[in-house]
Amino acid sequence: MVPCRQWIIYAYPQGPQIGPMAAQKCLHKSVDEAKDHKAMTTKVPQQETNREPEKEAVKISRWLADARAFIDKHWPHAEGLSHPGAYQKAAENWYHALAQQGWSIAHWPARYGGADWPKSQLYQWLMLCQQAQTPPINTLAMSLIAPVLIEAASADRQYLSASETLLSEIASFESHWCLGLLEPVDAKDKEPTRVTVGDSGYVLTGCKRALADGLLASTELPPSGLWPKRILCLAMDSDDQWRVCAVPADRAGVAMAPVANQRGRWFHVTFDAVSLQPQDVLPVSADRLMSVASGSAVPDSAVLPSASSEGLGSQLALLKDQLLGDVHEDTDTLLTQLSEAEVALQGLRALEARALAPLSPQFPRPLPMAMLNLKSQALEQQIGALQLASFGYYAVPQVDGLKDHNQGPINPAGDSAILVSQALSALATSNYGWNPRDVLARLWLDLESNS
Repeated sequence: MVPCRQWIIYAYPQGPQIGPMAAQKCLHKSVDEAKDHKAMTTKVPQQETNREPEKEAVKISRWLADARAFIDKHWPHAEGLSHPGAYQKAAENWYHALAQQGWSIAHWPARYGGADWPKSQLYQWLMLCQQAQTPPINTLAMSLIAPVLIEAASADRQYLSASETLLSEIASFESHWCLGLLEPVDAKDKEPTRVTVGDSGYVLTGCKRALADGLLASTELPPSGLWPKRILCLAMDSDDQWRVCAVPADRAGVAMAPVANQRGRWFHVTFDAVSLQPQDVLPVSADRLMSVASGSAVPDSAVLPSASSEGLGSQLALLKDQLLGDVHEDTDTLLTQLSEAEVALQGLRALEARALAPLSPQFPRPLPMAMLNLKSQALEQQIGALQLASFGYYAVPQVDGLKDHNQGPINPAGDSAILVSQALSALATSNYGWNPRDVLARLWLDLESNS
């Protein structure tokens, strides 16, 4: 392409060697060429724009390949996990590899050390983990404790250093946590756990039935890195106000024992005049803890997207095969109920697709992840009830070939949302006069707390 400037020079050479008409034709030609040149140059950005989706698709494809390779490398197949000790060791290695890769807190905002992955990428990652039946990523520490610590650091800058230390432990899976809301029903002393002011700080006395992630393949094995190393508990102060305490499990005066037949899901914790440092008592109200536990005060940016449809779909398929292969007088009724659960599963998948869809004029606001959690919990309870009606206490085999009980929702081990909801329900029926429903109502109505 000859630039316009050269055509103009040719149109006006030294001396009158061409006439005005010839010069005008040359000038018109130069202008036309200039227009063509401009048109071609303006097409380049459009071509680059058209390539952007292709580049993004290639990027996602490469990441998916890397994610699958990571799981294949760091999580064994089911046949290698038949022994409880092998499973427990593999789980520890899995968490260590996650932390080394930097994918343990990919859902956290970047200012807290996260990767700021988009929800669609998180969703794909969780789906891959769920298909491989890896240990859960969304543990109590990730979903509940971390938001509480972030809340505490925001409320009191003096707590920032202690909060950062604990968040670093959570991000690396260096410490798992348990949650102590209630005293055991068979406790000798019916008084709530108390935190009082001593000569050199606070003193914690009492006992708790603490909820954990249920990551242990067997409590008969020697304690490992999967055992809770810290306890977040409620205690009542001298003014009868609930305080939130974070206590190391190895602190003098703390005794922990797993509840029998619970695979490390529940622990009996005794506090015998345990000395607490000022940073062990969080600057967070009990009402605020309740709002975080219920999911109403946790920002979507700090919550893993729900990937429940994958696991629930697999459970329904296994359940249907079992019902069709073992026909009895209740089979028709159970199949009808299973069909209803399949319809609910499609509804959950539609909600997941809606939550992951980009914002648009039709959907200007994102779907809260808490809505997905509620939908998935309802379906889990529906499937759990169906399995109980079909087989009694024991569930059909899991996808990985292992068997787990289904007393309640499907495979609650590691599902922090279900576990916390169970703990909150127990708290609502306690004699403390502290009903979580009342707490949440006050928070939503912006009323003063009476706890």
